[in-house]
Amino acid sequence: MTDARPWTAAALIGALWGALELSVGTALHLSRLPVRGMVMAALGLVCLVTLRRLRGGPGVCLLAGLIAAFLKVFTLGGLYPGPLIGILVEALVIELVFDVLGSRRVSAVVGGAIVLGLAPVQMTLMVWVVAGRDTVAATAQAAQEALAWLGLGVFSAGAVLGGVIAVAAGVGALAGWWAWSVSSGVNERLAR
Repeated sequence: MTDARPWTAAALIGALWGALELSVGTALHLSRLPVRGMVMAALGLVCLVTLRRLRGGPGVCLLAGLIAAFLKVFTLGGLYPGPLIGILVEALVIELVFDVLGSRRVSAVVGGAIVLGLAPVQMTLMVWVVAGRDTVAATAQAAQEALAWLGLGVFSAGAVLGGVIAVAAGVGALAGWWAWSVSSGVNERLAR
């Protein structure tokens, strides 16, 4: 008989993540805060890192991501492909990083940096898919004009996007560090 505990933990953590998406995610979506996706990605990161530390079997993060994405479909904010793709990509990235680097704090830090660093890239790609190449080009042109108006015309829109990705990755690394610390506390409490 196989041990079902990793899959049970994945289902529970995935349901918790989905509940966070339903409640906190909807509240943030309705508030129109500019960094709501990064906040939700950090909360998802805590869920996934904790899961990998509790039950580190292969595939548990993917199952948790599928469950969270399934629950995200039923949010009050509506059905948007961006968050669903973000949830699934986050689960896949954390799964792969922990498989390659093992269950260590550096895995959480690297995974967090990749996940949050991909957020601006995903947003740009979603705008390109939904609104078209011309919209992305017009946005880049507007960004270039805004930079010139601020006296920063030496920077291209691509350089600014690269800077945004770097800042997001730095925030993600900090979120990964925090997620590891939170998961340590959860492990200690469950060990008692």
